[in-house]
Amino acid sequence: MFVAARLPLAAFALSMLVACGSSTPDPQDDAASQAKARELGRDTDETVLDDMIQTQDRARAVEDVTMGAKRDLDEAIDAQTGDAGDESGGN
Repeated sequence: MFVAARLPLAAFALSMLVACGSSTPDPQDDAASQAKARELGRDTDETVLDDMIQTQDRARAVEDVTMGAKRDLDEAIDAQTGDAGDESGGN
């Protein structure tokens, strides 16, 4: 009885493995994904941590804007403290 029960179970398991297999990737899609990966400076364009990597990419994109605003603010502070230092230095 065990042999008779194992055979359909094995056939079912094998059919599930075959059904879950993926088809061969299209060479054009592969070339496009490799080009996209090179553009992003990575080895591959899809990773398990892709969401985190995209977040880091967005942060790098706005870093120049943020640093520019910081530089402008630093210059304004330096200008204000430089003027205030000249006025209070006359005591």
